[in-house]
Amino acid sequence: MGIGPRTCDRPDCGRGTIDEQGFCDVCDRQPSARDAPEPAPRAPEPDPAPGPPARVGTSPGVVQVRPDPWYGLGLVDPHQVPRAADVPPVAPGPVAEAHRFCPGPSCGQPVGRGHDGEPGRVSGFCPYCGTRFDFAQPDGLTIAGRYDVTRVIGSGAYGAAYLAHDRNLATDVVLKALHRTVARTARHERDVLVGLRHDSIVRILGYEQEGPHLVLEYVPGEPLSARDGDRLETLLAHGVRVLQALDYLHARGLLHCDVKPLNIIRFREESPTGALDRVRLIDFGAVRNHTRDTGPVVAYTRAYAPPETDPEHRHPTPGFDLYGLGMTLREVCRSRWTDSSAPGADSLRLLLERATDPERPWYRFVSARQFAEQLSGVIRQVVAAPPTRRQVARPSALFGSVPEPLHGGLGTARPLAHWVGARAEENALLKMPGPFLSPAPGEVAAVLPAPLSDPDDPRVTGSADGALAESRLALRRKDAASAARRLAAAGLPDWHWLPGWYRGLIALAEGSPERAAVEFTRVRRALPGELVPHLALGLCAELRGDRAVARSHYGTVFDTTPALGAAGFGLARVLLLDGERARAVDVAEQLAKEFRYEREARVAAVRLRVMVLSEPGHPAPTEDDVARAGECLPGLDVDEAAAAALRAEIQYARFLYTHDRLELSGAVRALGPHAPTEREYVALVDLANRLRPAPRWGWPGKRGRTSRSRSGAAPGGLGS
Repeated sequence: MGIGPRTCDRPDCGRGTIDEQGFCDVCDRQPSARDAPEPAPRAPEPDPAPGPPARVGTSPGVVQVRPDPWYGLGLVDPHQVPRAADVPPVAPGPVAEAHRFCPGPSCGQPVGRGHDGEPGRVSGFCPYCGTRFDFAQPDGLTIAGRYDVTRVIGSGAYGAAYLAHDRNLATDVVLKALHRTVARTARHERDVLVGLRHDSIVRILGYEQEGPHLVLEYVPGEPLSARDGDRLETLLAHGVRVLQALDYLHARGLLHCDVKPLNIIRFREESPTGALDRVRLIDFGAVRNHTRDTGPVVAYTRAYAPPETDPEHRHPTPGFDLYGLGMTLREVCRSRWTDSSAPGADSLRLLLERATDPERPWYRFVSARQFAEQLSGVIRQVVAAPPTRRQVARPSALFGSVPEPLHGGLGTARPLAHWVGARAEENALLKMPGPFLSPAPGEVAAVLPAPLSDPDDPRVTGSADGALAESRLALRRKDAASAARRLAAAGLPDWHWLPGWYRGLIALAEGSPERAAVEFTRVRRALPGELVPHLALGLCAELRGDRAVARSHYGTVFDTTPALGAAGFGLARVLLLDGERARAVDVAEQLAKEFRYEREARVAAVRLRVMVLSEPGHPAPTEDDVARAGECLPGLDVDEAAAAALRAEIQYARFLYTHDRLELSGAVRALGPHAPTEREYVALVDLANRLRPAPRWGWPGKRGRTSRSRSGAAPGGLGS
């Protein structure tokens, strides 16, 4: 009895069938380790060159850690298809030399062939019979007895590409003629390539010994480029689609080795919902199996490949393809990210700098999923701006949640201690501490989230995880020295973003936001699609007093996802200090739509309307601000003590234009019953008494003047 098909044994799948290449047709992963075949022994690798240790690429199992690095595709409208040509333009290039034969009916000898390193003549006369030939374009050329060539659509280092009509299938196909050096690799991989099935990979239909040729489906499009009307997020989404294709290839041990715009065809695909803008990766003439082939890369395009001194050339990994895609996005998006102030533009620049770093191969992306996650994060920042204005809240794959809103006092009533210690001047203006504060550096260090393990670097696991957890606990205890010792014990590479994050937290715990900002900037450069480094940099800038920088970072986070509430509260603080009260209130009201922060944000919106800042140049609240704050007060979910404090703050703002000392005194006196001690109660009553208006009655005739009673009548009654 034959053995039936194997079923995927992974607990999160359990329903797929393992194909002939060893991958599940549902979850696209290999079986678990206990059911996987033993790997073939490999020859020992030569000693690596001195320098940082080589990065280890991710395995297919990383999908469990990064469940959806492609989420950026869901943020872009796939139906925005700019107008483009239906067929690719005819590329310059003659018929391949292997197909140049004398057109004479009784001759047929090979002509136009190169020798001594010189290419053959494209046109001329047959040396055997004298018949004229011209191979600038094919004319009547048939390959393998079934493919009628109609035109040349490409020519390069790997060979010519022909558009041909397949007589057997009655459809157009592409024949990729391969040079002999490339064909050896293609023969090794042809059985695997024929089995590839992915929406963003051109279908490889077969392999013809004649030539030899790869037979591919014909995609009627044009090489990837920026068209008129393209938005930046549309081009970046195509990058995510190519990364999906590369992830599919890399999981099967294959490298494309020639990722570039010419090998990414952009085409229009009709669907029941309308035309879709799609791309497909083509030209597998340089494909190789990086788990088996140990030699250097031979066929590649220099402009899109790592420098020739790069270790990727000697021992290629998926990083070779990822570098090519980074260079591709540089070229394609060049005209769309010239304005560094545009949302997401600076993050895109940092992303491509990391993807194509020419001097630090260990710093570049090591997996398509790692690249795609950061690229999707950049797309999220781009679409948050007009005209899309799409805000997306989703958990980070690298950072935990922020447990506290860090509102700095905005989300609660002014502390009772402020009123107890207030000093009233002769004009009844109060000297009190500021209505809010920036979060203290130690508080920020304890609240900023702990990073999760890096799934793309297996060294950041095990004992390192334990040391980092102990460092984190020390930070929560505000023990910076112990946190630094535990971080050193983790033994992490200095260039990695993870120790940089912890060094930034330790610097904050030591009270140095300047040093912390340096470390967090390095983290942001490594993770440009993440929002948490933006938040950290915003907090550091606010602590340094650099409100412009703080406002930029806070704005990026808040515009992208208000659900990260600490950025919204921070933005409201700096806006109010910059004299933009209305915008600060608007931020708080937007933040109130997030269920987690609704209570604090609604309180903040009321307080922001009526806060009185002692610094010169800050306009006082308007009558409309005070009136609207009073209208919102009854709907707040606060206890009576907080409500009394909010009423006092509103009344103080109203006093600035009514000068009604009696009402202000009454509001302060109402705080008394909520005082926790008799001393504080007495202080509040004394303050209320000092705020009362001075008595205006007097005795008749005293000092030669007549006083008025509190009723307003002249004393002395009749006859006065």
